[in-house]
Amino acid sequence: MNSEIVNFPIYAHLDSSFLGQFIGHEGINIYRIEKTNRVALDIWKDDNENSIVRITGPYWNLKSALSDVMTLISEIRNNNQRYYFEIPPKDVGFLIGKNGAKINEIKLSSNVDVYFDRSNKPEIEEQEVERETAVAVKGNYQQVLTGLRLICDRLNSKGEKTLYDDPRTRQFAESLLESF
Repeated sequence: MNSEIVNFPIYAHLDSSFLGQFIGHEGINIYRIEKTNRVALDIWKDDNENSIVRITGPYWNLKSALSDVMTLISEIRNNNQRYYFEIPPKDVGFLIGKNGAKINEIKLSSNVDVYFDRSNKPEIEEQEVERETAVAVKGNYQQVLTGLRLICDRLNSKGEKTLYDDPRTRQFAESLLESF
């Protein structure tokens, strides 16, 4: 049987920082594709330092292996969604909450990672203008959407009274009794 070779430009579909996830722990993803499709698969760099996946094997096995490679790339890309936005510095503390309670609640509820970048300080210290704080939310697509909704709800609730603000109210007592 004749073996053929397909060179797939993975750099066009997947950022190089995710190649480790593509390979998998101890090469498990490559091993699975090779064994399932009875092909040889390796990753090499071309003259421009771009990553290329080379698949060697019979024609029909190559097609099946290439389909598995594309499926794996789609899974990796879906699980590594990032959304960036900016908020005013005065809202960062409110979003984080006391001892990180509110942001940790958002992280646990939506299973996302939330990062704050306050490094974009003005170059001139005499300048009184505060720059926006960059926020990054990372997870799969659905998790990111849920996390963004919770963050938006938290920021929109600023200034609104909640039943927890005054523990002497009847609503607070009723909610406390419901928890028992």
